[in-house]
Amino acid sequence: MNTLIVVVLILTSLTIVADVLLLFFWAFNFRAYSSKASESKVLHYELQAIPKPLLEEVPPVAVLLAVRNEEVLLSSCLEHLLASDYPSFSIWIGNDASEDNTLEVAKDFSKKDPRVKVINITKKVGQAKAKANVIAQLVAAANSSEEAPDLLLVTDADVQVQPYWMRGMVQSWQAKPKTKEIGVVTGITLVDGKSSWGELQRIDWLFALGMVKVASDWGMPIATMGNNMMMYRPAYYASGGYEKLPFSITEDFQILHEITGKGFSFRNVVDSKVIAFTQPMRSWQELLQQRRRWMHGAIRLPLSIVSILFLQALFFPLILFLLFTHPLLGVGMWLSKVALQSIFIMQVERKLKLSKKFRSRLARYLFLYELYAGILTILTIVIYLLPLKTSWKGRQY
Repeated sequence: MNTLIVVVLILTSLTIVADVLLLFFWAFNFRAYSSKASESKVLHYELQAIPKPLLEEVPPVAVLLAVRNEEVLLSSCLEHLLASDYPSFSIWIGNDASEDNTLEVAKDFSKKDPRVKVINITKKVGQAKAKANVIAQLVAAANSSEEAPDLLLVTDADVQVQPYWMRGMVQSWQAKPKTKEIGVVTGITLVDGKSSWGELQRIDWLFALGMVKVASDWGMPIATMGNNMMMYRPAYYASGGYEKLPFSITEDFQILHEITGKGFSFRNVVDSKVIAFTQPMRSWQELLQQRRRWMHGAIRLPLSIVSILFLQALFFPLILFLLFTHPLLGVGMWLSKVALQSIFIMQVERKLKLSKKFRSRLARYLFLYELYAGILTILTIVIYLLPLKTSWKGRQY
């Protein structure tokens, strides 16, 4: 066996060892951040019954929604937010120079429900751009309101939340023990899996967010979800706020690290009470633009995490090499990887209490997902290395 084959076997074996460790830490170091709950209800057709989170206190919360060209999706997003059973909340919509009827849709909702506030964003504050600029101005507006809520929820127009989402996020923030003040709470977002294309993206998100949860429970703040997060207002202002931070197209990643850098703690929650649902990317082009944007944040992660991601990215081309040179060995390594990865994804899914129908659907795609993930990883690396601008929401960065 020549040196090249030995190197390939070592690298693929390390990836498999990483998957074993993921399973181990998921089983023995999982932090639930749960407390009291009352009766369970079925709140979404993809979920089993969710227990209603009971709160120590019910502080007012502000939901911040930066929107640009979202006339098709905004109504559904707002309808789901307004269906929340949380007693005291307001929704702050910042229209970011939309070129369609987004502003009119938002204003229609504000006329019908006083909890919906609309701000047409026409200027920049500090160094902030795009979504960060909108969120900075929405935080300032909410802070100037009569309630001046300390808890700021952030989501996107293509997201649908379930009625206990606000309760679940607040409960996760309140849950003990609190060794330090919690600055950021991150929920879990699932891609709509009604189509095969959406199901593959959902599995990808489950795997990625499961890895983030494992790292989070070890005290590593590697990621938050800009469509499903909550910030503690004093922590946000302690970081300087988006207006004081250098521009980043991964603004959620940036604010997490600025807040934790100021001594605040964070929590990543994997639980049905904080689930939200988002739309899949409609094409390979959209998907690759999304992943290129995420890569800008990923390369700033700690070296240990980047190394694991690098091994995961290498696995598919290395397996193709083994399948060509040593077919039996390649098949064995690939099946081991698929089995461990699938078990991990199913463990993440189990925590979320998806309905049996969607659990069985997910299982059918797990092997195909490995092929999808391998191709996506290679294309993402290629498009990231090309000297191109990142296109997002009709803008180039």
